[in-house]
Amino acid sequence: MNRFFKNIRQTLLMENKNSKYLKYAVGEIVLVVIGILIALAINNWNEERKIELGQTQFLKSLKEDLSNDLIQLNKIIEYQTGKLKTVSTLQNELQTTKNFEKIETLFTQSQYASNDTFFANTGTYTTSISSGAIANLTPESLKIAITTLYERFYYRLTYNGEVYDDRTNEVSFKRGEFYNKIDKKLVNPEVLNSSGFANLITVLLHDNNTYVDLANQTQREILKVLELINRRLKE
Repeated sequence: MNRFFKNIRQTLLMENKNSKYLKYAVGEIVLVVIGILIALAINNWNEERKIELGQTQFLKSLKEDLSNDLIQLNKIIEYQTGKLKTVSTLQNELQTTKNFEKIETLFTQSQYASNDTFFANTGTYTTSISSGAIANLTPESLKIAITTLYERFYYRLTYNGEVYDDRTNEVSFKRGEFYNKIDKKLVNPEVLNSSGFANLITVLLHDNNTYVDLANQTQREILKVLELINRRLKE
């Protein structure tokens, strides 16, 4: 191809056709420029395609993490809501009827063997920060929603879960003053008039209620982010 253009140039020069040669030279330059522009456009398209594939992979991995988080959180909400209902009924009985046998039964039911709290799957999100995937993510609204979920809702729920676990262990230790864990019975009816026992129930109810409220907020936020991710993947 270069030899072809070279031959044309030499022919025009030998024939002293300067005006034609000038036009030809300009045309050749234009073709070169167009070629460069096309090459740049292809390169930019390849780069954009590579970024898009990276974002798609990131969103698919994040979607899997969030789906697993949602399954875990749904179970925890169900568990903690049942616990909240029991403790709420217990407090109501203590403040109204003071039926010893019923309160004893409710208190026993409130003493769960474990205190399930939430632990998020953060692998994909953490990796996206170091790789820059989250920084390059579009649209901006999706990036903000994901960041808010992890940095605000997940952080707050995890922190309160740790506080809740510590408080539950503290309550478990203090209940020995009022409750025989082996026999699963209150020590005596006078417990119902104890301010310490009433405070114990209040602490249980407050911490449980706070955690359930935060868990429900986080659940709604996960669903919101999943919806945005699904919408983005369909584009």
